[in-house]
This record gives sequence, C-alpha cells and structure tokens, in this order.
Amino acid sequence: MQNPLDQLRPNHLPDPVSWWPPAIGWWLGGLLIIIVIAAVVYFTLRFVRKTRYRRQAAKIGKQLLAEFRQHGDQRRFINACNRLLKQTALQAYPDEPVARLHGKEWQQFLADKSGNKGFLQGVGVALGDSRYYKEHATEQSLEVDALHSMTLSWIKKHHA
Repeated sequence: MQNPLDQLRPNHLPDPVSWWPPAIGWWLGGLLIIIVIAAVVYFTLRFVRKTRYRRQAAKIGKQLLAEFRQHGDQRRFINACNRLLKQTALQAYPDEPVARLHGKEWQQFLADKSGNKGFLQGVGVALGDSRYYKEHATEQSLEVDALHSMTLSWIKKHHA
C-alpha cells in the first residue's frame, strides 16, 4: 500500500516580490529627501551670495592694516577705513541714502547699524569731519589697531 501523501503534487511557491516598482511610501520618502536637499542647497547658496560683500570687505580691511604698516600715514589709513565702510554700507543698504552721509550723521549711522557706540566717541570720532581739518590731523593720536578692529567688527556684525 502506498502512502497517500506521496500522491500530492509539490507545493507551488508564489513569485518573489519584485523590488521595482517601489511602493508609494518609498516614492514619497525619496521626493521628500530631494526637496530637503534642494532647500538646503538653495538657502546655503543664497546665504553665501548675500554675505559675499562682507568677506570681500574683511579681506580688504586686513590689507589696509598691512599697507598702513608700510606707509605709516594715519590720515591715509583713516580715509581708507572710511572708504571701506562706506562701500560696505552702500552694498548692505542699497535703499538707504548712505552715500550722502558724512560727519556726525555718518558716525550715527555706523553706531546705529552695529550697536557699537564707539563710532560716536573714542576712536570712531576719527571717521567724522575732523579728518579733513589739518590742525586736527597733526594733533590727533590715533590707535590704529583699535580703529582697524572697529572697522572689521562693523563689517562682520552690522545689521543688514
């Protein structure tokens, strides 16, 4: 007598699950990852472009001090720092009347945009109208390193 189980046909396994096409959850997850990466790249590039003028101005500011060490002319250094600050302010605030500012108004602008009241008193006074008067230029004792650090600080920290 034969075993009745031997008469059964062998088991038929279903076809294996294909990896393609993926389920909808994988499509949505992939799309979300692509959107996040695109947003990070966009905002990073936007930030880099928006702050490029600061990096360029800081580089020029460092060159100004090196040039001063060679020529030693305080008036020339003060004018160069003022020019650099003005160029940076024009780039940072295109909608404000920065170009016409001078003297106390210019110093007040620098103080307001950076929160540093040193532009109104102390070393920052050198950026005012007194730099144009010959008698003040000879009497003036300027702390070059302090003016240089104040200039670089304004470039890096002004509120634009």
